[in-house]
Parts: sequence; C-alpha cells; structure tokens
Amino acid sequence: MNNRFVLLIICALCFLHMLLVCDKAYSFDFKRDVSSKFFWTKAYKEKHPAPVNNMPKTMAEYYRDVNKAAAKAQDIPSPHFEKDDKLVDLPDPMISLVKYNNPPGKIDINLNSLKKKRKINSIGVVSPNLDRMVYTSVFYYPSTQTAGSELYLMDLDTNKTVQSRIEEAHVNHGQKSLFRTEMDSLDLDIQKTLTIIDWSKDGKRLAIKEKISYTPEGLWKTNLLVYDFETGKIKDLSEIRSAIQYYWRSNHALRLQDYRWDIYPIGWDAKHPERVIVFAYAATGERPKYLGAWSIDYKGNRAMLLSPVNTSFEISQNGVCLKTEGIK
Repeated sequence: MNNRFVLLIICALCFLHMLLVCDKAYSFDFKRDVSSKFFWTKAYKEKHPAPVNNMPKTMAEYYRDVNKAAAKAQDIPSPHFEKDDKLVDLPDPMISLVKYNNPPGKIDINLNSLKKKRKINSIGVVSPNLDRMVYTSVFYYPSTQTAGSELYLMDLDTNKTVQSRIEEAHVNHGQKSLFRTEMDSLDLDIQKTLTIIDWSKDGKRLAIKEKISYTPEGLWKTNLLVYDFETGKIKDLSEIRSAIQYYWRSNHALRLQDYRWDIYPIGWDAKHPERVIVFAYAATGERPKYLGAWSIDYKGNRAMLLSPVNTSFEISQNGVCLKTEGIK
C-alpha cells in the first residue's frame, strides 16, 4: 500500500514538472489556438471570407444572365458594306426600301450559324409611319441545347431620311425589350424562336409567330401572337388552333390531336385590317393535307374558316425593310 502511494506521488511530481517546462516554452492562447479555428471571429472572417454564391436562383435569372453575357461579348457594328480591292469593277451594293412581308408568310430567321454565334438578329422591320423599328434576337444555350428569343423596339430619328434612319439604327442604340419567350423550365433540346409577320396597317399592332421545336423531332408547334402597342401587352391567339381542331373533329370526325399538324400565319387581312389570316396543314405522309384558310381578330374573340380549299387571299403588306442588291 505504501509503495503505491509513493508511486502516485512521484508521477504527480513528474507531471507538474512537465507543465512548468511547457509553460515556459509555449503559453496557451484561447483566441489563437481555439477560437480562430472553431469559431467565426472577426479576425477569422477577415482572413477567410465566406464564399459568395452567384448561382441564379431561378431559370429566368439564368437565361437573363446568359443573354447579358452574350450581348456584351458580341460587338455588333452599324451596317456598312466594304469593297474588295482585289476585284476590278465590282459594283457597289444598292440599298432599297421594300415591303417586308413579301411574299406573305414566307420570311423566317436564318439560324444556320446560331450554334456558332450563339446569337442571331432578324432583319429590322419598320412601321408604316416609318418612325419605329422592331426586330427579334435568338439566343442559343449550348449546355442545354435550347434556344430562346426576344422582341425589341427601337425609335427612329425622324429628322433623317428614311434610309439613313434605318441604316443608323442597330442593336447598340437604345433598344427596348417588348417580349421574350418563356424559358423558366430546364427542358433540354427545346428551341423557341420569334419571327415578325408584319405590322398592322395602322401601326398599332404587330403580328408575330412563335415556333417551338424539339431537336429530335423538328418543328413541334407554331403559335400566333399579336403585340398591342396601345396596351403594351402581347396576346397569344391560341383560339385559332382550338377552332381548327373543333371544326375537323365536329364535321369530319378527325382528331388532329392524333396527328402532326400546324398553322402557318400569312399576314393581316387586307379587307379586314383587324384580322390575321393563317393556313393550316396536317402531316399525312408524302403530301400534307390542307386544313383550310382561317382568320382571327387581334383580340382573339372570333376565329372563322375562310375556305377549306382556297389559298388565294389579299394580304396587306405594311412594314418595310432595307434590301441590298448588286447592280447588274
């Protein structure tokens, strides 16, 4: 018993000696040894700032950030034409003002270089009063293989000649966004593009077609849209598609939902300026089936069948644009 007590006394003395020696060589500091490593002190925060989360919280924020980055990276100069000095007697290009929707319903944006450039602008379409111009941009997102589109408006300088005011108006000069395709969901391989059909005769409205495509299957659906400058709102005239489906189901027992079919907006009706004319076709093998000519007013209140067989209608051509041609 005495031996154990003596051994405990010796161990205690040795441990006390070690503490005294260590205290001379190294003094314990709570802030330095514990707090700075395990607590968010002010000094620790200054040396180790918290990472900033710049990831967008919604898909709308994501596409908005990508569009801004694409627009900033792409320098789009004002229109100009250069002559190649190596060629002799090369005629200068001739620029003329022409009607835009000619032939009716045939104009589409050339998207051949979209994947390379990531952004494509359509031709500028000037209003009948020659004081405003609209155009669309298509943005490509390679990570999801999707495309979205946006509609822009530009006020033209009416103090200049018509050709000058159009030539000097380009995307670097005060465009205003009017509408953009919905891209809030992360759907892969979906492309949505906006193409201008034409201005209305009074310049108060703009007819647009929205094409929705799915990469593996091609064109999926075309929507008819009208932007009203008086209200500042866009109207999706989906009633025209519903009317076509109802007619063929009721009169011919044909369920268009079971087939691939689509509408082809042509332009504003010359005899009824408040209405837009569209043709409809169904994919039925080698030759598409004509589903008739239809019209609908810009408010979407009344869709009507013009003819189940006729394709000859008088379409007004109200917008104008610049066209470049070589002198022959």
